Amino acid sequence: MTEKIDVHKIFAEYFKGCETLAYALSSKLSEGNICIDIKEYAGKLPGILEEQRSAEFWDDGDLKFWDFAGFTDSCCEGKFVSTSPGGFRPFIIYDGRAYLHRYFRYENSIIKNIERLGGRFHIITGGPGTGKTFSIANRLKEMFHENPDLKAALAAPTGKAAARMTESIRDYISKNHLEGESRERLESLKASTLHRLLGWISGSVFFRHNEANLLPFDVIIIDECSMIDGAMMAKLLEAVGNETELFLLGDKDQLASIEAGSVFGDLCRSNDSRLLKGKVELKTHNWRFSENEGIGRLSRLILNGSINAINEFGKDKQVIIDTEFRSDYFREYAMSYLEYICEPDISEALRKLNIVRFLCVTREDDNSVAATNNKICRLLKTEIDRRKKEGTISPGVVFSPKNGFYHNQPVIITKNDYTLGIFNGDTGIIRYEENVPYAWFVTPDAGIRKIQAGFLNDYETVFAMTIHKSQGSEFDNVMIIMPEKKAEKLLTRELLYTAVTRAKKQVIIQATGDVIRKCAENSVTRASGINQVLTAAE
Repeated sequence: MTEKIDVHKIFAEYFKGCETLAYALSSKLSEGNICIDIKEYAGKLPGILEEQRSAEFWDDGDLKFWDFAGFTDSCCEGKFVSTSPGGFRPFIIYDGRAYLHRYFRYENSIIKNIERLGGRFHIITGGPGTGKTFSIANRLKEMFHENPDLKAALAAPTGKAAARMTESIRDYISKNHLEGESRERLESLKASTLHRLLGWISGSVFFRHNEANLLPFDVIIIDECSMIDGAMMAKLLEAVGNETELFLLGDKDQLASIEAGSVFGDLCRSNDSRLLKGKVELKTHNWRFSENEGIGRLSRLILNGSINAINEFGKDKQVIIDTEFRSDYFREYAMSYLEYICEPDISEALRKLNIVRFLCVTREDDNSVAATNNKICRLLKTEIDRRKKEGTISPGVVFSPKNGFYHNQPVIITKNDYTLGIFNGDTGIIRYEENVPYAWFVTPDAGIRKIQAGFLNDYETVFAMTIHKSQGSEFDNVMIIMPEKKAEKLLTRELLYTAVTRAKKQVIIQATGDVIRKCAENSVTRASGINQVLTAAE
């Protein structure tokens, strides 16, 4: 067995005499932390060192990465370290916390720009079905009434979330029977991805819009803000002008961004601070789910960590907790995919693709995305072949999974491609025309996009997807398949809550009682200084 490459060691080696601090910051950043609490980390170092010494590939030369004395010495002014907020060194020590310089700048930029925007900065937070988008659509209607020339922009972190945002505005128009100018103004709004709003620059971490080239809008509304990492939030706020109203929408209880930071949650938790008092609106009434049964009740129990109540939940119309991993439940949900496979109209097929989705914790290992995708493919292929023999399904229905593209393959984009206009999280369907595979996607403005599949570079089959990838999406029915053995560090109430709240009609959780207990007991904690800075400024 060969030793795995530790990228944090490689990074730390560049900072001779400061390896312990460099290793700590690099490793904690990979876990989503913007900074580390110096006292807390120092207290854990002896235990971490002991664990490392017992590892198979321990080398005495590695002591420098977990040395207590080396860490405390590193946290003082030096060649690579500044204890001044204005210092220009790789590492910053400030108020008992250690940062990589870049992330210290991001955090300070976020706070500074919120203060600059003053009363024009707004947060609306609440779970799915609490009316966040309807609330903002109502405000937009009033704003357009007051100023018919109002310039408004809508955006979300992913293409899927942007499409849902546009759809929600359309629902508001329909349910409120809007006509005339109000309808026309709101219908003209089409959400984009956040990257597109800011103006992505190929090969760069910067955007066209920044503090020197502000976004040209009177009001900007961003949805699914829990998905926005610290770096992106800083760049967004820097590009918003003093006269622009900014609304950040999201669910503070969802999983935080994949990259470092939990900015939206940090800001919501600081709602009583001087800077944010009166700027955070919490939506609590759920218009979709009852608090006393089904998905609404289960969501509340998860957030409260009510382990016994969750395990005793039993079965109702909306929720099934299956600790036996019953194959009949799995098969029933898998067969729901026949709806889109048998649908000849591509627009309707894309809609039917969202009737069901399987959500997993990991991409590999037990009960993973890969294993679940393969299992569903086998079940569907066998069932379609059987029905063809019986004559109960059209002989024209094609479904033959293979490596590469195949007809009726559902796909998810895993990386933004601005050339093609498709984005991380976009889901589509592969269908052949004259022996050429094409990928069809719903666009953020609720249209349909057709792309020759051969141009796709970063994609995966998506009968199943990770819970992280499901953020910003909703499905009629969701089956959550939790790991039985591995991925313990990933089991948190935010993870389970996010998965459960992707469902609009029914959710089945396949998990052992022990795994559900671990989810309910553990909560995501990411280190940042936002809450401390804001509350200290009272």
